[in-house]
Amino acid sequence: MTRARLGALLVLLALAVPVPEAVAGHALTQDSDQVPPVQVAFVVTVPGASFEELLGIPDVAALARAGGAGLLVDAEDAVTFHERALPGEKRFVLDPLEGELRAIVDRYPSLAGSPEVDDLLLIVLGTDPQDETPTPHLTGIVVARGHPDELFPESGAQGSLTSDSTRRDGVVIGGDVAPTIDALLPGGSRVWGELPPGEAIRIVDGPPPLDLYERYLAQRRMYIPMGVAAVLYLAGAGFAAIAFLNRRRSVPAQWQRVAGWMGLSVPMLAVGLLAAGHLPELTYASAVPMIAIVTVFGTMAFSPLERREPTAVPAGIGAAVIGFFVVEAIVGWSGMLTPLVGGSQLDGGRFFGLPNVAIGLLVGATMWVAQRVSTAAGFALTCAVALFAGLPVVGANLGAAVTLFAAAGLWLAVREKERLGVWMRLVAFVAVTVVGTGVILVSHAVSPFPTHVTRFDQDVDGIAGIWDRFLERLQVGFDLIAGNPLALIPVVGIVAVVVLVLRPPPAIRETFTRWPAWRDANLVIALAGVIAYLANDSGPAAVGFAFGLALGGMLGMPLLAGSSKMGAE
Repeated sequence: MTRARLGALLVLLALAVPVPEAVAGHALTQDSDQVPPVQVAFVVTVPGASFEELLGIPDVAALARAGGAGLLVDAEDAVTFHERALPGEKRFVLDPLEGELRAIVDRYPSLAGSPEVDDLLLIVLGTDPQDETPTPHLTGIVVARGHPDELFPESGAQGSLTSDSTRRDGVVIGGDVAPTIDALLPGGSRVWGELPPGEAIRIVDGPPPLDLYERYLAQRRMYIPMGVAAVLYLAGAGFAAIAFLNRRRSVPAQWQRVAGWMGLSVPMLAVGLLAAGHLPELTYASAVPMIAIVTVFGTMAFSPLERREPTAVPAGIGAAVIGFFVVEAIVGWSGMLTPLVGGSQLDGGRFFGLPNVAIGLLVGATMWVAQRVSTAAGFALTCAVALFAGLPVVGANLGAAVTLFAAAGLWLAVREKERLGVWMRLVAFVAVTVVGTGVILVSHAVSPFPTHVTRFDQDVDGIAGIWDRFLERLQVGFDLIAGNPLALIPVVGIVAVVVLVLRPPPAIRETFTRWPAWRDANLVIALAGVIAYLANDSGPAAVGFAFGLALGGMLGMPLLAGSSKMGAE
């Protein structure tokens, strides 16, 4: 750490408010001779410091021994409140510090003209990381509270931080800083005005998350090359499948079989990319073989089902994918911290539960299973998966729940088209979607733990508020596409898949005619993909795997079924 970096420490905010009644267990009465403790909160920033550099400052490292250190997501939200003052508050903006962090504490009484501080909340956070840092959203934070003389111990273990915003030990968000100060100085939230959502930071046992930080940096370096490789694999499989379907009579059955299995391997490729988050170390040497093994052997493990009927193969694959998500939920979605697809939980927005990038995969897997069972069983399965995706103790993802309940309604409407008229099918679709969404909203409203959905409920005011939030979420999707034009491929592609299912070419139509439920499953996946785009702020991510499963299944199944038929002949 250079002297220039050390000299960049700035005190943005100092709060000093005598507590007139009761704070932190100190009950005060008019007859009491007790003197109210002088309570102060400092927020100190270190511009341009990464998490490692922050803990490399000796005084900050000592402060972490008195409290804890953690990763800070969206550091810019941590300082949005500093322009709003508490009544009676004493504020100081110091010049760049030319000494140590503890000098701030030592100098405060003389600067403020106040007595010595009895209870100090000291928050040090990194902001504006340098260009070499992979993302501007993830920095570091150190928090400690106590008497100033006790905040810089020379020895002892460093602690960690967490909050209900993330439910992750070692991770907090910028919006947590204001509620943390407000817990010390009640009343701040009533005058600070509108602030980013957040919860009070807690100090917990355990070391600072340096290993998680290194893992996150590795994920940021790897996920784009790995994603490009996956796209190239799927594009090659898709082009081969299209070529083979157009020239089926001249292509050997074995080649068709290989292309068919490649089309059906999309779900297991996605599982491999997500499950890579559980690898002991994120390196190409460990990730590439693991993903290849999951893709190839995870798909081919269901080849014995082909003897029963080709459509049993995707059903088996879909059941395995659902099982993967159940296991992931049991282990606390830990693999979603650093998956080798976009949407790491450390990028912000969703720190627990089902990530948006997995919505399309879960929809597709559910429909692949539903097409092999009765309509009622498929409907019940889809509703159960929707509850899994949306309930606060499991997936906690409102957009995923809306998408899956819509898929359940669509499945009922499409499969029962002979029995239900047009209006009854529409009513069934709307009713299932609305009622299911209502169940999820109520469950989050009564949940004792704050979630993304409860914050959504609190921020939305009436129909106009819902519409405004819908437009905001659409704008986020537009911004993602503007930042990465390749994200437009699944968005446009899912619409093309809907058209392809409704007007299939002869080779695909033959498979749809032989297995109508397979045709309906692909139609529901495609339509649910459109709904996923509309129901989620990161729409392109939510629709991505739905596009992959619908297109891969449609191209793969005719080749697999055709090669089996040719082999039998």
